[in-house]
Amino acid sequence: MPNKLTHPLAKKVSRRNFFRGIGGFIANHWLLSSIPLAGAGVLGWAEYDTLKLKRQEWDLYYPNLPAALEGKTICQLSDLHLETLRISPENIYESVMAEKPDLLVITGDIISTRTDLDKLDPYLGGLTAPYGNFVVLGNNDYSHLSRTLFKRYLQELNSIGWTPLLNDAAFLPNLNLWVIGIDDPATAHDEVDLAYQKVVSSQQLATVPPFRLVLAHSTDCLDDVAKNGADLLLTGHTHGGQIRLPGYGPLITNTYLGDLGFYEGYHIINGVPLYINTGIGESMIPLRFNVPPEIAFFTLRKGNGEPRHQTE
Repeated sequence: MPNKLTHPLAKKVSRRNFFRGIGGFIANHWLLSSIPLAGAGVLGWAEYDTLKLKRQEWDLYYPNLPAALEGKTICQLSDLHLETLRISPENIYESVMAEKPDLLVITGDIISTRTDLDKLDPYLGGLTAPYGNFVVLGNNDYSHLSRTLFKRYLQELNSIGWTPLLNDAAFLPNLNLWVIGIDDPATAHDEVDLAYQKVVSSQQLATVPPFRLVLAHSTDCLDDVAKNGADLLLTGHTHGGQIRLPGYGPLITNTYLGDLGFYEGYHIINGVPLYINTGIGESMIPLRFNVPPEIAFFTLRKGNGEPRHQTE
């Protein structure tokens, strides 16, 4: 397990601060919708932050890392929101495949509308990794699909090479790695114990402890993940706030941990190494401000070193 430890904050959110945050969130959205009054510079900044896709690159160190995972890279995408996404499929493809990841994962909120089903292949169909592509769903993936179209959604993901894990797990023996997928916590689809069922039943057969990579859309499942154990938990959902005025934190993060100050980046909380991806797309309004979209890469290393990070 990486050595870096970030302690949970003790801050409490009062009712007054909560409603103040809601009011500020609405005010900020009004501000952005009235950007001509604030000047073209602000609009240009928001446009840049919406379209400039960043690569977050991490080296994570584990004393007991399985030998097969040494130097292997996991690529995480999150919150594509294809209904409004203006970043091109070619841009995403080039950013992902330039790093030649060994494993590809998406942590939810790919689509929101029925018409987004036709966008899956252009955006995701060309992305490949030697050890597989895995996906969990988010709240928007459940929003506007009938049961019939939801089945079609899962079938389409499978047909273009992505394996949905809905409270399920897949073992990759060549890597001695479990990929554990937790269904969306934001809509109470998460059943963490069910997601770990295969992992628990196989523990007595393992001679070398496998690495446990856990995927979930939101951090709101963290308590149960910590109970079951994880070597790395990858999440999204917060968008890093999506809109952050300079000098201020996000007003809305939509998660329990976000209210406590954990809304993006790498932390260790309750013994779980956790990454909160700010995502690629947008919700509510098609703009980001001071929170650029990102794709995250995690290279696993054997050892006791501190996590290393760089942004491109």
